[in-house]
Amino acid sequence: MMGEIDPFILALTSDEPVLEWFGMAIIEACRGGATVTLTVAPHHVNGNRMTHGGVVFAVADQAFAMAANTVLHFAATADASIQYLAPTRAGDALTARARTTYHDERRAVIDVEVTVGDRVVAVYRGTARATRRA
Repeated sequence: MMGEIDPFILALTSDEPVLEWFGMAIIEACRGGATVTLTVAPHHVNGNRMTHGGVVFAVADQAFAMAANTVLHFAATADASIQYLAPTRAGDALTARARTTYHDERRAVIDVEVTVGDRVVAVYRGTARATRRA
């Protein structure tokens, strides 16, 4: 998979302003897997000087979406949960790696690990559903 991005993902994200708004980069997305990165900026932290949980969730959710859309085009989130395992701070480079653990023609289950270096800081699991596209 190393650095490969499915053409459908390239088209899907060609006009997705949230990537730039958060500062995320899609490193790879193909064959049910994806890697998305984000370097925590000063505006991503809360009053405790730790990365806001919503930012960690967002990078995990983006990796989930990229992996899901490689196996189910135009997939949407049916449910998602996250467990925060360790805090991160401004300057930390978050890497969210997603892998599809199950899929059929209508749904997919994707697990995501968010790391800083070798340290796992969060784990996320989501279910995607195929949508009808007009």
